[in-house]
Amino acid sequence: MAKFNAATVVEALEWTFEPLLPAKGTIREPTDDQIVKFLTEVKALVARLRDKARQRAADAAGEPGTDLVPAGSGRDPADLVAAIEELDPSVVGEFHQELAGIFGELCSGEPSRELLLQLPMRIRVVFYSWLREQVMNPEAAPGAGNAQVTTLRSAAAG
Repeated sequence: MAKFNAATVVEALEWTFEPLLPAKGTIREPTDDQIVKFLTEVKALVARLRDKARQRAADAAGEPGTDLVPAGSGRDPADLVAAIEELDPSVVGEFHQELAGIFGELCSGEPSRELLLQLPMRIRVVFYSWLREQVMNPEAAPGAGNAQVTTLRSAAAG
């Protein structure tokens, strides 16, 4: 009989920042409310970043700014980080502080915003991408539980 086992449907959100930092753990499965808040806050951050980019371009050129953050971006934190390189360093710092807070909340504080900010930027961005992918598009384990996989005979086999 097929069984569903919630503990084995997806892999635990285990992380380690070793050897860079003496920190590792398992993120508690985010709730629906945490995921909605995460998506809402990332969207708002992208909108603010887009506005700042437009304003910066307008100020530099003396005319309406071009959009440094394309409308389709915002799904992958790596895209956002690449876009902010065009902005003032103070804006970049604010962005990283806020994004770390958003991800820290998604992780229920483990890892925390402060711990995330201790990571080198390249590793932090890869962690964000990994976590986003795991939370938004998890791969189900084979059989989605403990069911035995049965091989079916092909109709063409005769």
